[in-house]
Parts: sequence; structure tokens; C-alpha cells
Amino acid sequence: MNIDILTLFPQMFDSPFSSSILKRAIDHKLASINTYNIRDYTHDNHHTVDDYTYGGGAGMVLKPQPIFEAVESIKKQAPDTLPVILLTPQGRLFSQHTVLNWAKIEAPLLVSLGNFLHFLLLLEIFWEDIVTFCW
Repeated sequence: MNIDILTLFPQMFDSPFSSSILKRAIDHKLASINTYNIRDYTHDNHHTVDDYTYGGGAGMVLKPQPIFEAVESIKKQAPDTLPVILLTPQGRLFSQHTVLNWAKIEAPLLVSLGNFLHFLLLLEIFWEDIVTFCW
């Protein structure tokens, strides 16, 4: 199984993927995991991925452009059947059944981490599955 992960903090995954069961799966070539920094797909000097909300208000929103470009770039390198999965609190509950279904997929999985409602709505066209770890 090949898993591609889009995130703002790819170094956060170094520790979990270099120990435990995941490390053994990677060592035995049962899994491969690639992380992609969303900031690498920006075009400004500061690699800005968020912006103020339109019309004011509290908080920031993710810009859709870097996510669009990251997904498109990864999809060019992968088969046409690349499932794109969003992990967000708004998704359906993540379960053992979900994992078993994902394990049956021969193509790589592209997993994006986001908990921004506007992020979910703007980029809805990409996601084949939306799940949450919250219960």
C-alpha cells in the first residue's frame, strides 16, 4: 500500500513512521508513505498557505490554490484511480471497516489533513472519502 500525505507539517510524521508497526511494514515493503508539504506549492516568497476570511471575522482560511496544485501534481505521478481522502472533523467516523476497504485498493491513497470548513467546501471536488477520528 502506498500512502501520500498532504500536510503543512511533514516533519510531524517522521517519528510515527520510523517506529512501531508502521516502520516494520515500510521495512518489509508492505507500505510506503510519502509526505508532501503544502507550502511547496505556493508562489510567494513566504510560502503563505492561509489568508484572512473574506468579509472579516475571526480566524484564517486555507488558500485553495496550493492544495489544488499539490493534488494535481501528485495525481500526475499516480494512476488515474488515485483515491483522495480528507481527514476532518466533518467526515464520517473512521472505523476498522474503512481501513479494510482502503487496504483492498491497489492504487496509492492520497490523504489530506484539514479541519477547516471552508477548506472542505472549496475543495469538495477532490475528495472520494471524508473521514474523522473524532467520536
